[in-house]
This record gives sequence, C-alpha cells and structure tokens, in this order.
Amino acid sequence: MFFDCKFIQSNGDCKKNTVEVYILPSYGSLGGGGTANFGIGIDYSRRLTERWSLGVGFERIAITNRNKSVILYEQSGDEVVTKATTQKGLFFDWKITSIPIQIKYHLTKAIYFNFGPSLDMMNISPNIDNEFGIGLRVGAGFEHEFNNGIMLLLNPYLKTDFSSGDIGYYQIAVNLGIGYKF
Repeated sequence: MFFDCKFIQSNGDCKKNTVEVYILPSYGSLGGGGTANFGIGIDYSRRLTERWSLGVGFERIAITNRNKSVILYEQSGDEVVTKATTQKGLFFDWKITSIPIQIKYHLTKAIYFNFGPSLDMMNISPNIDNEFGIGLRVGAGFEHEFNNGIMLLLNPYLKTDFSSGDIGYYQIAVNLGIGYKF
C-alpha cells in the first residue's frame, strides 16, 4: 500500500521532517587504488509531497590504511637525522568532507530511491592542495519506522565524483543508521 500523507495529515499524524545519523562503510577508489573506507554522517530531510522529499547532509569519510609511514626526527648534537619508519596497525585518515543533497522518491512507506549531487572536498595529502568536486549519487533505501517516530535505515548507493583536479573518485557505500521522524 502506498503512503498517503494527506490521509494521515487529516488524522493529525503526518511526520514530514526526518533527522538521520549513520555510519558509512564503503569501498572506494581515491587516486586509482581501491580501499575500504569508513564514514559518519548526519542528514535532514523534508517530505515535500506524498512521494517526494528533499534532504541535505554532512559526511566525513576516512580512508583506511593498514600501515602508516612516519618520518622521525632525531637530534644528535648540531645534526638532525631523519628516519623513515612504518607504524603497524589500522589507521583512519579523514580525507573527504561531503555535503550530499538528496532527492528521494518514495515507492512505499518503507522503500525509496534516492539521487542527487554531492559537494566534496578531498584532502589527499599534506603535499597536495585540497580538491573540490561535485559528485553524483544514486541509491535505493529501506527505512522502518517504529510507533514513537524512531526509525532504522539501510541505504546502499553508488557515487562518482568529478573533481577539479586529476584525482577522480568513486564509492560504493551503505548508510546504516537510526533516525527520528517528526
């Protein structure tokens, strides 16, 4: 059965605003190499009609690295000696800040398609200037709302970024989170 906001609104219970907080496990390519990534995000959306809603969010995406190169500086008298070493472990380097603007088409109360642009800033390394890009995102989602307005969400999507520099980016991700409708 399709969601009918007008019917629910006549009963005084149409929730048009949603705030979501989510984690963002993903796989992406930054500069040609594929890596597992991790992110966090927050999103606000507003139901425009029975089927359409518009949202905006803020995300921080970390590129995961198993090892981290570190340069150590040691002073011996008047002489400074540099040594390159590798720290073992799992490191998260926060590289991408993203502001997605999403349009959602609701097939049912729980299932929707989403698409829209994403404004991205990529901080690849200290030796490379920040790059700005515009991405395009396409996905499909599922949300389950409980009686108190709290909801669970699952939103897999594909994103590609057209950056201002030479570094292109694509991402296959899943938003897993909780939200609140009011």
